[in-house]
This record gives sequence, C-alpha cells and structure tokens, in this order.
Amino acid sequence: MPEQPSLETLRDAQIASGARLSARVGRTMRLLVAAALVALGIRIVLVEPFNIPSASMEPGLLVGDFLFVDKTAYGWSGAALPFRLPLGAGRLFGRTPARGDVVVFKLQNGIRADYVKRLIALPGDRVAVRDGRIILNGAAIPCAPATGGRCHESLNGHRYLIADATTGPLANRAEITVPAGRLFLMGDNRANSADSRVPRTDGGVGLVPMDAVVGRPARIFFSTGEGGIRWPRIGQAIR
Repeated sequence: MPEQPSLETLRDAQIASGARLSARVGRTMRLLVAAALVALGIRIVLVEPFNIPSASMEPGLLVGDFLFVDKTAYGWSGAALPFRLPLGAGRLFGRTPARGDVVVFKLQNGIRADYVKRLIALPGDRVAVRDGRIILNGAAIPCAPATGGRCHESLNGHRYLIADATTGPLANRAEITVPAGRLFLMGDNRANSADSRVPRTDGGVGLVPMDAVVGRPARIFFSTGEGGIRWPRIGQAIR
C-alpha cells in the first residue's frame, strides 16, 4: 500500500495552498485598486461622463443623452473635480471658451448640480433679447427659419438648430454688459431654459462664473428614451 502522507505534510500542503491563494487575491486586489485609480485620474483630469437631465438643450441634446465632457478644453478649476475641494478661484492652464460653444458647468444651488448650456456672450459683450432674437454687441445673431417652430442659428462659426421662441416671458430681455469673469449662456430650447436670462434668485443660472465651467461636451456615447436605445444618436458630435 502507498504510504499515507503525515499530518505534518498535509498541514504544510494546506499552508502552501493558502499562501498561493492569498498571493493571487493580493495581485487581483492590487490590479483592481490600480484600475480604480486610473479611472479616477481620467475622470479628474481628462473626461467625465454627463447625462442630459432636462429638455433645455433640445432639439440638439435630448433627455437621456449621455455625453463625454472634455475637461482639458478650458483648463481646470475646482468645478472640474468630481468632489468638492476648497481650491479657491482661478483655473490651471485656463483658456477662454468661444462664443457658440456648448459647455458643462457646476453651480451650488443648495446642492452641487451640473448644467449644460450654449455660450452666447463673453465678458465685455453687450447682449439683449428682442422678440426671441439675440442681439450681441448691437447686431442680431442670424437664425434661418426651419420647420416645426425651429431655426438654424449661426454664431462664431457654429451653426445649430434651436427651438425658437419669439413670444413669451423669456423672449425679451434688456441689454446688459457681461461683467469680468462671467459668461452669458442660453439653452437651445429658448422657451424652456432657465438660463442666463433668469437670475439665480428667480431659479435660473444667472451670469455664470468662468471658474464654474467643467469642460466642453465632445460626443454622445449613449442615448436612451421611452422607445429604448436611440442607436442613431450614439457617436454624434456635439455642435
């Protein structure tokens, strides 16, 4: 008969097996931690996912669209972090957004919330709204009529479709000069956007601090609605 292993031999084998298992678990945990740190680093420094929560940017962006936001576009501030830190004012490698850009920004309205709007006017610009038309530095921004109460607005090389609103409470706003360090932004759904036309005290976003800007949305990476996944929208660039 073959010799039976001693208790000491069995114990040594169990210890060796446990050590190998512990080593494998340790390697797996280190890989998971490293992957989590890389993902967090990418989200802090490069890109961040963002979903469209309201209809204020229709027809270009729909509720249920998920976007990648390029956080390198305008430099970094405390708003670009996925968590709140008291970093003070200013931006690292800051660059000024261009008129017509779609931007994502964060504001503290009881909670720290994300918003997406289109940049209309920069510091020093004069801006007004008359019968739904934007008057920028004394000139009306062109808007070519389209179907369904929409028009193609053209600003600084950007051409985009808006849901027009020539009447209603937001169709007229007196001229203001955008102060230093602030941005005037509007939603593309002009009758349904509490944007820079509406002061923060009245539920809008008011004139947005430059330091509140997170970045520029680049592409739609996923989209879903009542009818399911909207496949044709996936991969679309943000205009």
